[in-house]
Amino acid sequence: MATHHDVFPWLTNTFVPYTFVKTDYNGRNLSTPDLRRVNYVHRILGAVEFKTYSAPPRPCDVVDGPLGAMYAQCHDFDSPVLNSTFYIDAGADPETATAVISAKQASGAWLDASTANLHINLATFNGELNLLCLISLRVTFQPGGFLQPIYQTKCMPSDPYGTSYLAAPLDACVLVLWITTIWMELREWCRGHRQRTGQPPKPRFCTLWRAVTWLSVVSVAVYFAIWTALCMSVYSPTFAADLTALETGASSSQPQLLLVDIMTRLKAMGYLTLSVRIAGMVSLGLLMFRTLSSLRFHPHLNMVTATLTASLHSLVPFCCIFVICLTAFVTSGCLLFGERLLQFSTISRSVITVVNMLFGQFDLAAIFAVDYNIAFTWYWCAMVILFLVLFNMLLAIVLAAFDHVRTVTATKIAPYMAAITELRRLAGPMLWPWNHPHMMQLGSFAESANTGLSTAVTSALIAKQLCVTDVDADIVLRKTRAFLAIMHILRDSNLNDDDVNGEDFVGEGEVAPTSVDVSELNERLDMMEARLEAKLAAMSVNMAALIARIDAKL
Repeated sequence: MATHHDVFPWLTNTFVPYTFVKTDYNGRNLSTPDLRRVNYVHRILGAVEFKTYSAPPRPCDVVDGPLGAMYAQCHDFDSPVLNSTFYIDAGADPETATAVISAKQASGAWLDASTANLHINLATFNGELNLLCLISLRVTFQPGGFLQPIYQTKCMPSDPYGTSYLAAPLDACVLVLWITTIWMELREWCRGHRQRTGQPPKPRFCTLWRAVTWLSVVSVAVYFAIWTALCMSVYSPTFAADLTALETGASSSQPQLLLVDIMTRLKAMGYLTLSVRIAGMVSLGLLMFRTLSSLRFHPHLNMVTATLTASLHSLVPFCCIFVICLTAFVTSGCLLFGERLLQFSTISRSVITVVNMLFGQFDLAAIFAVDYNIAFTWYWCAMVILFLVLFNMLLAIVLAAFDHVRTVTATKIAPYMAAITELRRLAGPMLWPWNHPHMMQLGSFAESANTGLSTAVTSALIAKQLCVTDVDADIVLRKTRAFLAIMHILRDSNLNDDDVNGEDFVGEGEVAPTSVDVSELNERLDMMEARLEAKLAAMSVNMAALIARIDAKL
């Protein structure tokens, strides 16, 4: 369809034969069982809806002079109003549907010079995919006579939980994880709120990653709220009763009102389905960032997140320069080729075309056909500046940040990995030292001796106290020292949530900012270290006193 004259031929020759099908490929009428078989897997619900919108008349802007006599009355195509609505039953045959369209054409009042929009809506059911679909064809009549057809298909599940046995358990699992996340976040907030020091620390609840966590929690809640509303609409007894009454003809007194109600419900369900998809997309994006933040404890998995945060300071000015250069080539491309090429006809289309050109998706012959010399100059200037210079500059910024993060990470984790290696060599796969009998005996003795001064602990003292050999006592002592080294490194490392601004990335000539280590994790590690040192010291004093008494008796 391109003009007014194409509307009726398209409706009678294309739309009606392919919508109201009653014959097979040989032109023979389908039997009732065959029609029922087709309707079981794919059918039109109720009827096909036709709506026309007319532009109200208004005075023309030119009223004086000879043009005023030529254009005495104009139409406001920016504010169309509903003109007429009629329906063709889904069970009608092609001849009946064609007769209705031909009658509208013969009247000459259905589509005229004031027609602004034509909307054709039909609701369908797909039994193979278990989908309810609302198909809409919207034809916009422009003032110059050109038609712009746009079609939309909005589908929603006809039975959201009936096609898979895993849908409900997965939703329940997500609900449990969602509640657990809220409980953990509130517990962390309460613990941070109860902290009382000389100067109140910065709340760990008000950090960037904490905000991402709560945004992901809210987005998941919004997603399931919209999904619940959609499921309630699909499983609504009123909706099922309306569909049954429409198909069986139980409410033949007002079938049009019933059809209007069903179409309204389907449109609302279509908007809910679109909202569910948007909410799901936002939730997945936020959960992706939340997962990246959860991997910051790992020295190697954290490198990607640390590289992105470290390069933000340099990427912001780079993005400003890139946007300026991109705007220049987008505007120039629209001015040079907009008259001949559709992809440069508007600024928005030109932006998409230039971005695709940077990724190699571009029809170079099309701009060469307009003017070879101008196209050659414009294309190579854009590729040199945007691709060869700016893209490589972006790569250099990211690689520099990655190299810095890798160097800093290697420096920080070297003692940690050495202590872990030593502990793994001594303790085997079970790295936690208290899972071994000798370490448990050492811990029990330390619990019974809670006073004393710091004294050097040797393997001989441990061997006498635990009644083990000198070799086992040496292993226990080395395990304890390795565990203490790990706790020292964890305490001194900056693991709180405030260090996400890329401040570790220090450029040339800059001074590295100082960080404040006041997190709850560090406090716990300090308490564990102090308790272990006190217990070891108490054990040393008791063992020294025991040895002194033995020496005195000897």
